[in-house]
Amino acid sequence: EMQNQRLVHFMTNYKQGHRLLIHFYAFMFFYDWKHDLWSKRFVRDHLRYLDEIMCAAGRIVSLLREKARAIDEENINGDFDTLHIRRSDFQQQYPSTQLEAMELFKLSKEELTPGSVVFIATDHMDKAFFKPFSDVYNVFFLSDFKDTLSDLNISYLPMVDQIVASKGKIFYGTFYSTFTGYITRLRGYYATKNHIAGYKEGITKSFYFFPSNKKRDVIEYKSVKGPFWAREFPAAWRDINLDVKLD
Repeated sequence: EMQNQRLVHFMTNYKQGHRLLIHFYAFMFFYDWKHDLWSKRFVRDHLRYLDEIMCAAGRIVSLLREKARAIDEENINGDFDTLHIRRSDFQQQYPSTQLEAMELFKLSKEELTPGSVVFIATDHMDKAFFKPFSDVYNVFFLSDFKDTLSDLNISYLPMVDQIVASKGKIFYGTFYSTFTGYITRLRGYYATKNHIAGYKEGITKSFYFFPSNKKRDVIEYKSVKGPFWAREFPAAWRDINLDVKLD
């Protein structure tokens, strides 16, 4: 009977303990593996942000690349690195994430290059907090591009932040954050499209600040397992074009 329905509704009620805090690809099982891949392509290609948001992010990415090339003439691609540092209410939910900027700096400096361009996506309003980073890198925030975003609906700004952060050559994110999670998935899509090293294995140059045992989770292939919401998995992007002939 369910197979013949056009719509299936799964109830969610937080007070009753019913909550679908899970990735679509970890929740649905398809008997035919080709249907599974089709659903993942559908989400990749159609469940995305508006063109207005994507174009605004594209303009900022172009400006960051220009700045990166101006700093280092050998950086012909204009590569820059990105961070997502989640704070505010998140620290009340997960006390272990309450790290000071110097700790975050020390945890990420191994992969980042002094003097390079680093874009930080964050919900922390006091930019002075990030001084350990700005002392070593050429740091930029979304607020540095107000003129570029003057005509954009302010409700779209977090999404622009997310798209820009997904374009870093190296990315450091916040484990447990679904905001970081989507950035990670986008990076998987881009790596596959552009054949970036590691794409065949479903891995990207992405890291987590904490916890220490999760730092390198995204540069190693991991199958889908709980807690599902805490991170994204390569199953969302790896080999999802396997049954499609591409030109």
